[in-house]
Amino acid sequence: MRKISFVAALAILALSACKESFKKGEKGSEYKIITSGSGEKIKVGDFIYVEIGQFYNNGKIDSLLSDSRTSAQGPMIQPFDTTSIPPEFSVVLKQLRKGDSAVVRILVDSVFKEMAQAKPPAFKNGHYLLTTIKIVDILKTPAAADSARTKAMEITQQRMKAQADELIKKDDKTIADFLAKNKITAVKGALGTYVQILQPGSGPNVDTSSVVSINYTGKTMEGKTFDSNTDPAFNHVKPLLANLTSDPSLGMRVVPGWNDGLKLLNKGAKAKFYIPSSLGYGPQGNGGDIAPNAILVFEIEVLDILDRTAAAAAAAVEQKEMQEMQKRYMDSIQKAQPQTAPQPR
Repeated sequence: MRKISFVAALAILALSACKESFKKGEKGSEYKIITSGSGEKIKVGDFIYVEIGQFYNNGKIDSLLSDSRTSAQGPMIQPFDTTSIPPEFSVVLKQLRKGDSAVVRILVDSVFKEMAQAKPPAFKNGHYLLTTIKIVDILKTPAAADSARTKAMEITQQRMKAQADELIKKDDKTIADFLAKNKITAVKGALGTYVQILQPGSGPNVDTSSVVSINYTGKTMEGKTFDSNTDPAFNHVKPLLANLTSDPSLGMRVVPGWNDGLKLLNKGAKAKFYIPSSLGYGPQGNGGDIAPNAILVFEIEVLDILDRTAAAAAAAVEQKEMQEMQKRYMDSIQKAQPQTAPQPR
């Protein structure tokens, strides 16, 4: 949906102190402008450097949906073109100067009028989506826009790294506190995974030349199981080949937290991994069960450690089984289709 994507990756500006009444805009929108800038207003052909964000207002409070000051995408720097920007925003933008700010609000009813199935369950008719806009700069040439974009990208990358570093520290403290509270002894891997040895194995440890046959069960820190290859409820009761090598043909690549933890184990070992979010699925999460920046807990059993020759043979068997399963599936679909009798000539 264009209205959402226009602001989804952009920044938030605090405008809650603005008390001016809203004016009617395009397509059922309303807006108000906070004039604090100077110079000429935006013209078609200018390049705009904009900080924009979005809130959901339930009639009482504003809930943040996006903020380019904290997002990986950073601010928007693009040509001002009224044909590519929705009119409910372009009519406001062309009234602004460098340093000016604005708020645009649109009823949920209007935003999802033609696509009700796309409306998130938490969004209710009669409530508003609010977009905040801050004109950081108005640039006159492509070269100036490119220079500003490069600098903004550098700033965004530095900010994201600082945020990632802070999250790593936070996750590490959360895990360490949990282990201390529950009197759990664990070894910390080189990358930051905490490994609780439940049953020692024997022989050499796993390394980056290994493909490991394992059983596993994955849980959230709250104890909810989201995947397992030993529980029939998840429909794949079969050892997993976890590939620690650089050869993708030898098995499945796994999250960095597994690589980190498996190197502390040997054949026959059983352990529990406490994986910080940066070594799991990170800010994107995974499906509905693994939230963004979630710390994960895995129960791991090392069934076998395979060398490259054994791993290649096992991967070939796995590939053949997959192809046979796909063929059976396609055959079942074909058999389920109604058969048409041949027509006489």
